[in-house]
Amino acid sequence: MKNIPELDAVFNTAPMDDNRLELVIPPSNPGLNLDQQDDYDLARNTLRQVIAKGQNTLDDIIELSRNSEHPRNYEVAGQIMKTLSDTAKDLLELQKRAKDLKNTETSSKASIGTQNNVVFAGSTAELMKMLKKNP
Repeated sequence: MKNIPELDAVFNTAPMDDNRLELVIPPSNPGLNLDQQDDYDLARNTLRQVIAKGQNTLDDIIELSRNSEHPRNYEVAGQIMKTLSDTAKDLLELQKRAKDLKNTETSSKASIGTQNNVVFAGSTAELMKMLKKNP
């Protein structure tokens, strides 16, 4: 198998021997963080694309409404505006949920630091004597 120099330059890779195989080991504990980040990125990109296309569509509908002065065109323009504002709110809600999710994961990991359990092995009378000596 010959390496294509253009691809090696584009992907910044070194030529590999034809007889050598590389073993790729996945991360030992991928957890949900990678999946959550991928889902967040996909949802964010999708919402942003919907907003961008919706704005283009809204511009076209408004232009059509001005030219035709048909009431249905204005109604559709209003519905698109409502949909775009709802989608923008969804985008902000997505940001808030992602932030809350990060804070929850961080706080759950940091909530238990050093925990010292003190155990007294004795009778209650001995405990009372010890407490009276050390106020």
